[in-house]
Amino acid sequence: MITPSKTISFKDSIVFKMTYILDEQFDEISVVELYKNTKRKFFGLDEFIYALDALYVLGRIDIDIEMGKVKKC
Repeated sequence: MITPSKTISFKDSIVFKMTYILDEQFDEISVVELYKNTKRKFFGLDEFIYALDALYVLGRIDIDIEMGKVKKC
């Protein structure tokens, strides 16, 4: 689910689905609004959270937990 393998295609992996978040046009957006904009591209909330986590670890986004905001880096 997170990375492609023999049983998980690249398009079904989180590595690919991170691009859906990066393709959204925003400088700063609430996590809820970002999920509403991209939820049809994820199978569930867990995939969306995995994608946010991976983007944060890679330094592509910054997350303000207290405010519930996501910023592109």
